[in-house]
Amino acid sequence: MPHQFRHEDFFDDARMPVVVHRRVSQRPSRLHSHAFSELVIVLSGQGVHFTVDDEHDVMAGDVFVIQGSGEHGYRNPRQLELVNIMFKPGQLDLPLHDLRSLPGYHALFTLEPRFRKQHRFSSRLHLDSHQLSYLAPMIDALERECTERPPGFLAMSVVSFMQIVGYLSRCYGQVQTAASRPLLRIGEALGHLEDHYAEPIDIARLARIAHMSESSLYRAFKRGVGHTPIHHLIRLRIRKACPLLRRSDRSMSAVAVGVGFSDSNYFSRQFRNIMGISPREYRRRSILPPAPSV
Repeated sequence: MPHQFRHEDFFDDARMPVVVHRRVSQRPSRLHSHAFSELVIVLSGQGVHFTVDDEHDVMAGDVFVIQGSGEHGYRNPRQLELVNIMFKPGQLDLPLHDLRSLPGYHALFTLEPRFRKQHRFSSRLHLDSHQLSYLAPMIDALERECTERPPGFLAMSVVSFMQIVGYLSRCYGQVQTAASRPLLRIGEALGHLEDHYAEPIDIARLARIAHMSESSLYRAFKRGVGHTPIHHLIRLRIRKACPLLRRSDRSMSAVAVGVGFSDSNYFSRQFRNIMGISPREYRRRSILPPAPSV
C-alpha cells in the first residue's frame, strides 16, 4: 500500500497553511500520497513522473498540481531539481477575489489534474526560461517566510503564495497548445459563472463561451469539476452566501436574492444539502462576541 505523508511530516507548525520543500537533487521515489495538496515546479533536469496507471516525462519549466490524496512518484531522475509547494486547501482560505475569473486558474488548479490521464500530461503548464526566472524570486520569498518565520509570517506566506498562484494562472491563460485549449474554454465558462453567479443560468450561452455543444459542456463539467453546470452554480451561490451570513445582518431572503435564489426556502434546502446545517444555524455558529472596548 502506498505510503501517505501526513501534515506533521512537513508542517511542523499546525497553523501554517503552506510550506516549501525544495529538492535540489530529486531521488527516485515510490508511489505515495499526501494529506495535503502540492504545487510542483520543476526548476532543472529531467525525470519521469508516474501515477497508479500512467507516467510522463517531466523537465525544467513544468508546473503541475497534485490534488489531495493523489498517488504519484518519480523515476529516472537526471539532475532533477523540484520545488514542492505544499498547501492545505481547507485551511488556506485564500482571498482569491478575481482570480476565480481567470480561465488559467481553473485550468491549472482544477481541470488539468482531472484531465491529466486523458491528455497524457500534454495540457500541463510549461514555463519558458524567462517565465521561470521571473517566478524564482517569488518562490524564494515564500520560502524565506516559511523557514525564517519573522513576525507576521503566517499572513505573509499566504500573500507570497497568492502571488505565485496569480502569476501561474496568468501564464496558463496564455498557453495555446491543442491540449490546453479545451481546459481554458471550460475555464472561461467557470469564470463566467464566477462573474455572473447571481444571474439566471443560460446553458446555451455557457456552451457558446466554452465553444462546445450543450451535451459536451455537461460532460466536461462532470469530468472537470465533478458536477453539472447547474449544480456547480448552486454550490457557487452557497459559497458566496457564507460570508454574507457571517459578516452581515441581512435577512435570509435578502441573502438568498443577493446570491441568485428567488426562493428563500429553496435556498435554505440547498444550503442544508451542501453545508449540512441550515443557513440560520450557520449564521448562529459564526457569530462571535464583540471585541472589548478600550
